[in-house]
Amino acid sequence: MVFNCNKNTDSKGVFLLGRNITALANSCLNKEIFIELWHGFSYRCSSLQIQNTNEMFFMIGNTKIPSAKKSLYSISVTETGVCISANDEKGLKTGLFALMDRIMVSDNNDIYLSCCIISENPIIENRMAHFCVFPETELWELHKFIRLCAALKYSHVILEFWGMLKYDALEHLSWKHGFLKEQVAPVIKEARDMGLEVIPMFNHWGHASAGRVMHGKHVVLDQNPSLQSYFSDDGWRWNIKKPKVRQLLKNIREELIALCGDSEYFHIGCDEPYIEMTKDDIKPFTDYINEITEDLAANGRRPIVWGDMLISRHKDFNSKNNYVTFCPDEETEKKLLDGLDKRVIIGDWQYWSNFYPIETSLVFKNAGFDVLICPWDCGREVIESSVSTARNYGLYGIMHTTWHTLSSGTPYLTATALESWGEKLGKCFHDKFFDAQCGIKTAELSRKVYFTDGDYAKSGWAKYQIGVNT
Repeated sequence: MVFNCNKNTDSKGVFLLGRNITALANSCLNKEIFIELWHGFSYRCSSLQIQNTNEMFFMIGNTKIPSAKKSLYSISVTETGVCISANDEKGLKTGLFALMDRIMVSDNNDIYLSCCIISENPIIENRMAHFCVFPETELWELHKFIRLCAALKYSHVILEFWGMLKYDALEHLSWKHGFLKEQVAPVIKEARDMGLEVIPMFNHWGHASAGRVMHGKHVVLDQNPSLQSYFSDDGWRWNIKKPKVRQLLKNIREELIALCGDSEYFHIGCDEPYIEMTKDDIKPFTDYINEITEDLAANGRRPIVWGDMLISRHKDFNSKNNYVTFCPDEETEKKLLDGLDKRVIIGDWQYWSNFYPIETSLVFKNAGFDVLICPWDCGREVIESSVSTARNYGLYGIMHTTWHTLSSGTPYLTATALESWGEKLGKCFHDKFFDAQCGIKTAELSRKVYFTDGDYAKSGWAKYQIGVNT
């Protein structure tokens, strides 16, 4: 189940890689992570060394450098050599993942690549994956997820720490077992080394408890009830009218930007405040978002905002699509969208919208916004309808969300990646067959990107096969 390519021609013959490989490559590939990943993708049978060049290619042996003028990267494998060429570092790193995914092992443990010529572009440029670092998340799970995203050729990862990062701005924003920045920083550096752009996320309105509403935990108020004034009376929302709250959130943004490194974006959430938006709320809310937009613009960034509070249920929407629309009516929706800075990117989350096209995204696009369509890891239909809508209507990109369901939903992360590169998964004769195929590919990549040496809990993508999460 290798990625489909815009141009992918296989010819007879193979290139034998050998046990110890020396490649001439751009210095952006001369990273410890790529040396480790080569060993993993070659079934731990081949080791890689890299000699630096300033040219934008990766070469083993002797072969012509393929042109990458019209593609993100190009690959040529002949019986005498292997070469990847690209126009920039991101393209070259992505191309290396595509090459490593083609490495095969023979019956007598020879490592080889089949001869081929590949030129590839994604059908969706911005391919983002969202990961929640929950209080139950271990650091190795974040580490493994990021490596899997890189191998699946995502372009961005969005990291949302649910009370699991210790901030200087306020001690109680983290549970006592939260991660220090010094623990997280190496994982973020590795993500960037692999070519992923890391987008920080911190919810700036609803979900202020940094916990799921159904379990009642509040990271701040369960430690220091005297900080109640930062929140709504029930604790669920940030009290965004107060200057001290806005200053705290600004300080948090600055810390996350420093931790995550250069990026074009910052995800500020603002979903599910569980209040009815009225006409009196519109201008204070849009002014709040626009204020953050200006602040982020000074750092060369744009905000991503969830779209559920900005969209209403239109009468002509497909009744089969279960859209989540918390805006009361189209008049309020129009005033909200007209009042928002058009630099805001809308994250249109779609969890139960299985039928193409997804109309809420088109409303946002027609109102002048860049739109990220955001499926969840809970079914192939919503992924297919989301990717098709993004592709055919020229949306800004796609963001695969994961939430609390990764123990069973990780194969859908793979499905979104494959679809975003033009691999049409299509309808199978049985949904279980589809799930199995994505699961098999995901398991294969997981073994290659993160070797567990037989650690049962760390193998695959669920700590246990039976129990609470089954």
